[in-house]
Amino acid sequence: MSDHISYSSEFLPSITIFVIFSDDPQYEHLKPLFEEYGYGFMIPNKNMILIDGEILLENGNTEDLLKFIEAHEISHVILNHEGPRDEDEELDADLGAYLLLSRNNNIKAIKPLLKHFKERHGIKFDEKLLDRVKNHFPG
Repeated sequence: MSDHISYSSEFLPSITIFVIFSDDPQYEHLKPLFEEYGYGFMIPNKNMILIDGEILLENGNTEDLLKFIEAHEISHVILNHEGPRDEDEELDADLGAYLLLSRNNNIKAIKPLLKHFKERHGIKFDEKLLDRVKNHFPG
């Protein structure tokens, strides 16, 4: 396997997605950041999102999980979230991811979001929640 994969985001092409695997020389430096910030995070002022490739390998169905993580992180960008995330920002990023994925007909990638929504946010997913963010995601 290569040490990383990079591509322009389908949701926001000005952002480059880097999926970093354990054989990348930088992975050991990034691993504590993944542990602190989750499966992926934006590099401030760089238009780059780093995603932990090892989490994809551990979970299988990597394409759908990768697309969900990408949409979630892009939602943080669209919503202008900066700094450490709070629970409301994480909820809004998941709702934004739902909108991005559904509008791009990426229905299979919505499944991981719905499967873990209540566990992540303590509430059941309801499309009425989308009202919180839909004005930020035109189309």
